[in-house]
Amino acid sequence: METRILGQWLRWLAAWIAAAGGWAAPEEAPAPPARILIIGDSMMNLPAHALELALAGKSGVATRAYTSIGTGLARLDSFDWMAKTRTLLEEFNPDLTLVWFGTNDRQPMQTADRIIKEEEPEWQQEYARRVGALMDLIIAHPAARMMWLELPDMRDDKIQEDVLLINRLVGEEAARRPRVEFFRTRPILGHRPGKFTPYVIGPKGLPVQVRDPDGMHLNRAGADRLAENIVKAIYGTNTEAGTGGSR
Repeated sequence: METRILGQWLRWLAAWIAAAGGWAAPEEAPAPPARILIIGDSMMNLPAHALELALAGKSGVATRAYTSIGTGLARLDSFDWMAKTRTLLEEFNPDLTLVWFGTNDRQPMQTADRIIKEEEPEWQQEYARRVGALMDLIIAHPAARMMWLELPDMRDDKIQEDVLLINRLVGEEAARRPRVEFFRTRPILGHRPGKFTPYVIGPKGLPVQVRDPDGMHLNRAGADRLAENIVKAIYGTNTEAGTGGSR
């Protein structure tokens, strides 16, 4: 009884001090998600399936996945991810959304009044605007959170240059918003961020191939490895690689 009274008194004291402006009480950690939406382009195709399998073992967790090969945020005139995401959010009402876009996106973009070529300075501004708009759409509900996955290193030099730009723009937009996490995949899918490798060292100390022969996508083992790390990060257990920070 005395312990309970003391605990109540301490909570009251902390609330009183915080209200007086002398101390900011720490925010409570968000509740573990129960409804997880998974969306993205071809990079998310295999990982979406791996994530659904990994999350199937979590009691009380429902998932829904939607991926579309050859799409992204650059060609909304061809496939409108804003509209599709809005529909998925309304139908499924997730409290966490996992997003992976960008491998198809370094191309001209159609706006209301013109086509912006990828070499123009305005391209980065427009792409960042679209990324931010999708983030805002997903976290519009006060309880909603999202994780946007970092694109891994690529074998082709030009594609590598493109994904580094996409990663920078996405990371900057994520840093501006609460409840948006930019999840670092490169430490999970390579030996050293910035250098492509098709293999990583597995838990038994042996090399494991994690990338598809095309030098871009993940193979089954890579998708499983990524899904395992994401699930561990979501539910608060240690991972082989960290995240870019949760806000």
